[in-house]
Amino acid sequence: MFSNVNHSKRVRFVLFILISVISFIIIYWLWPKYDRLPVLDTVQPFQMESVHDDKYDLNNDKVKLISFFYTNCPDVCPLTMVDFKELQFNFKKEEIFGKDVELVAITLDPEHDSKQVLTEYAKSFEADPKGWKWLRGTKAETKQIANRFQMQYQRLDDNFFSHSITMYLVDSKNQIRAIYDMANTKKPIDKESIMKDIDYLVKSE
Repeated sequence: MFSNVNHSKRVRFVLFILISVISFIIIYWLWPKYDRLPVLDTVQPFQMESVHDDKYDLNNDKVKLISFFYTNCPDVCPLTMVDFKELQFNFKKEEIFGKDVELVAITLDPEHDSKQVLTEYAKSFEADPKGWKWLRGTKAETKQIANRFQMQYQRLDDNFFSHSITMYLVDSKNQIRAIYDMANTKKPIDKESIMKDIDYLVKSE
């Protein structure tokens, strides 16, 4: 009698385990899969003057890391460009620089940041124009494009601006897939996370 009871318990236990495993598999495959880099927004395509290539078109089927800056910026902008320089090196090492991925720097101060000023500024960071684009537009164009990224900025005086410190990871379909903080004196940009996110986008597109 006891033997039959124990056998029955073992059978029920085994059936419980099997049903649990099967249920887990069904839930795993049918549960909605969420992208680790969800679409945050879509940027309307634009063209801007590029100091090295005449015109830059956002519609170029590449992944971009976009940062707004200005050359008179005393802190976050130059610190961020130093980190961009290291990212440029890493992208070249991965053989994706210029081919699959671009760094894009858009000046907020086109009145001061002429083509010549930006060219010299780019040289100071050893920027390779093959995959590191430096852009400028008119004041109206700059404002319009900044608004597309919900980028906030305001001139404080003749030389300085107050501006958001957000960078944008944009995929080949012009969709914002991640945002990051620019560098500051206490913390560089999170290059490791950015590299992982860009690698993910390049391989999934």
